[in-house]
Amino acid sequence: MAKIKQLSHHEAQKIAAGEVVERPTNIVKELVENSIDAGATRISIYIEDAGKQLVRITDNGCGMDFADAQICFDRHATSKITHVDQLGTINTFGFRGEALACIAAVSQVILITKEEQALEGTWIKINANTINTVSSIACATGTDISIRNLFFNVPARKKFLKTSATEWRAIQLLFNAFCFDYPHIHFSLFSENKQINNCPVVDTVKNRALQLWEPTLHQHLITVQSEANDAYNIDGVISDHQQYRYDKSSIYFFVNKRWVKNYHLSSAFIKGYVNVIPNGRYPIAAINITVTLDEVDINTHPRKEEVKFLHPRRVEQSLQDAVKKALEQNLSQQIKRDVIFKPAEQSMQSFFAAEQRNFTPFNFNAFFEKQNQSDRPLPLAETYTQSFSQSSVYPFVQPTTNSLVLPMQSSLDEIESLSKDGVSSQTLVKEEGSISNGVLNSDSSEQYKLIGQYNKTYILIEKEDGLFLVDQHAAHERILYELFANRFAEVITIQLLFPQIITLSAQDIALITPSLDILLNNGIVVEQCASNQLIVQSLPVHLKDQSIQDLIKEMIGWIVEYKSFEETELKKAVNNKLQAQMACKAAVKAGDVLTREKMQQLLTDLEKTANRFSCPHGRPTGWLISLNEIEKKFKRKL
Repeated sequence: MAKIKQLSHHEAQKIAAGEVVERPTNIVKELVENSIDAGATRISIYIEDAGKQLVRITDNGCGMDFADAQICFDRHATSKITHVDQLGTINTFGFRGEALACIAAVSQVILITKEEQALEGTWIKINANTINTVSSIACATGTDISIRNLFFNVPARKKFLKTSATEWRAIQLLFNAFCFDYPHIHFSLFSENKQINNCPVVDTVKNRALQLWEPTLHQHLITVQSEANDAYNIDGVISDHQQYRYDKSSIYFFVNKRWVKNYHLSSAFIKGYVNVIPNGRYPIAAINITVTLDEVDINTHPRKEEVKFLHPRRVEQSLQDAVKKALEQNLSQQIKRDVIFKPAEQSMQSFFAAEQRNFTPFNFNAFFEKQNQSDRPLPLAETYTQSFSQSSVYPFVQPTTNSLVLPMQSSLDEIESLSKDGVSSQTLVKEEGSISNGVLNSDSSEQYKLIGQYNKTYILIEKEDGLFLVDQHAAHERILYELFANRFAEVITIQLLFPQIITLSAQDIALITPSLDILLNNGIVVEQCASNQLIVQSLPVHLKDQSIQDLIKEMIGWIVEYKSFEETELKKAVNNKLQAQMACKAAVKAGDVLTREKMQQLLTDLEKTANRFSCPHGRPTGWLISLNEIEKKFKRKL
């Protein structure tokens, strides 16, 4: 009996579709590229259930006639090329003639299209690549194509689709890419019949960024342009040294007007920011690289998401040089503007103007009149107290019902309020443990002497076996992390008198909104108050002096990092990261001067903390230099 069988055309087409259509964003990409190739100046994208139920693209392009509308769904039907030799000079998006055929094979399609000179348009309904209905219809010039029920006939592929939040973010990133690449086209994005983005035509990429990213970022964008004699033309916008992200999702590269993903380009670009932004942070950019057609191969990927350069190192070096030059020029201009060309008198006037806007001037006449009425001059402290007490503005924080507000205490003081055990001022009596083998143990009771603080970073402890050093930041970080993770009911929270507004991009809002409960579970009450804004109502007292905006942006980066996780695993991983970062931000830092009482309290709290041997990031909290090692250094022992 024969083992090899010929698959039917429909089954083979469904299998081949997997090379082109993997997720809804692939459909959006293929259809929008067709609209651009058709000369459209206005393109609207409608999404339902992150594209799983509906992807609809409308445009005002050239449209198709009755015959073309039917044949376009056949495999290898294309208007771009007639023979393979033309692939090397192709300058349009579509050319293989496979996209529409693959999309139609795994979905239900309705196509409405009309040419400008035609009196009526064409309406076609397709189910699993089979044309069911063809008729004439009155419609506007252009194309309106709807893709419904993706993978309805291929359950094996449908079950591997990501969560709706992940698929929706991918569509938003793709939408941004098209907007940056084609500022002369009016793009609109809708989700569940609600407009998410409306990006009319603009004259520059920088102005397009104002439509897509948060408004505060606009002033930190600088133009990048390669040398005129460079073989590769590089232009676009990048962020300066003051703005950065916690992931690479805001870095867009375009090669000959095609959005591409290229690890080597990304690495070269980030190298341009070496020693400019902190490690683990990533710049923001929308850069177009123009090369001659014979220098690049765009036919290396089934979905045309990657390209291959003939001379990749030259392109990467040109990109790195252009970025460095743009950053240096921007910094030089800032120095000239703020220092050299700004008169000192003008600077002083600006300073005093700002002072008058923010503070009530001291009434010297009233002060001297009060002095004349008194038998003795008022002490300076008393004068300040009386003057301040007459002010109508009092700095305070409104507490929640079950919270205690400690606005003037450090985080160590707050932890100290939770401790019930006293310590002596000279010797820390350890009731639960001792220090041995380089870590804190809890199997004996003995005394050790607190020497003090070294280099404003390490707490020195004298012990019979040697000298023990405790990293004050790592130790306090571990204490707070265990407090946040296991004893959250003891964490003090505060209600903000003036809630903080945080503006984010539309895709970041969509990404973090489903995870706001993670923030709530950690004492940070955040709600969405606008399409691109969050409002922070309350937060743990340990974070009162920290940037909650940076913490939320870091959280967005973690969600992107763990996007391949299942929802439960993702929330757990992000929650652990959040608690570790909260502890890191709230903990005392290297360089903070601690009183003897605070050092003793920190050691006491550390001894009672689980997993006290390391901080949440894996660094040791303490280290023992044995007496034997010290004596060897001084040649007292061999």
